[in-house]
Amino acid sequence: MAEEDGFVEVVGGKLYYETRGDGPPLLLIQGGLSEAGATTQLAEHLTAAGYRVITYDRRGLSRSETTSAEPPVTMRLHAADAAALLDAVATEPALVVGPSIGAVIGLHLTITRPDLVELLVAHEPPMPCLVRDPEQEAGLDAVAEIAATGDVVAAIRRFAALGGERDDEPEIGARSPKPVGDPQANLRRFFDHDFSAVRTAELSFDELAAARPRIVATGGARSQGKWEHRCAERLAELLDRPLISLPGGHNGLTSHPAGATAGLLELFAAART
Repeated sequence: MAEEDGFVEVVGGKLYYETRGDGPPLLLIQGGLSEAGATTQLAEHLTAAGYRVITYDRRGLSRSETTSAEPPVTMRLHAADAAALLDAVATEPALVVGPSIGAVIGLHLTITRPDLVELLVAHEPPMPCLVRDPEQEAGLDAVAEIAATGDVVAAIRRFAALGGERDDEPEIGARSPKPVGDPQANLRRFFDHDFSAVRTAELSFDELAAARPRIVATGGARSQGKWEHRCAERLAELLDRPLISLPGGHNGLTSHPAGATAGLLELFAAART
């Protein structure tokens, strides 16, 4: 199994990336604070299925560095980073899988660089522009206020509690890898840059319509009724395509790697028929 890691230069910094396996390229864009290795089990299953899996630390997280010349962080900047990575390491359009923030980045990547994307699986993109929910917005405002005090641990706890109790029981054998980077530094980076960037991200109907053939929206079987799942439902409606259910909840790609792999392989096969 071929494995590689390295860095790719991007505007205002450089990205750390890892690849494993041989075959068609498949980019995993992590959600939340996750590093390249957060979906290791999923990547291992997909590699065994014959794909070359590409993962990376998002700009400013863990091993991906930024400089004083970094521009304001937006989802389109993150999409440009993902494009730079694919330009550097892929020789053909890639399958792209993104949960949560990774789905938002993937949507912007597919819209701005359709030449790089064979198919995007967008899992529960948390975008207020898709579903306006005053209660959710008030909760996010409260999280931002806590983060502004510098107590990022309290902020992430409040963030995780939004929407009430979640059924996140993992499948048998699922495990979370130990973080490589500094969790506190990653939390600060997330709240200083990515949290607001996701909340203000916008997509137009025309942009989505043009990218429609390349996008599949997915939602967690255990997160039905939650705001993020309703965002996925709305995305599927705008695309005029069915919402596909994957095992687990919002974090199902990490909590249910084997089940998620089976669902993804079905999606990939269907897209190629």
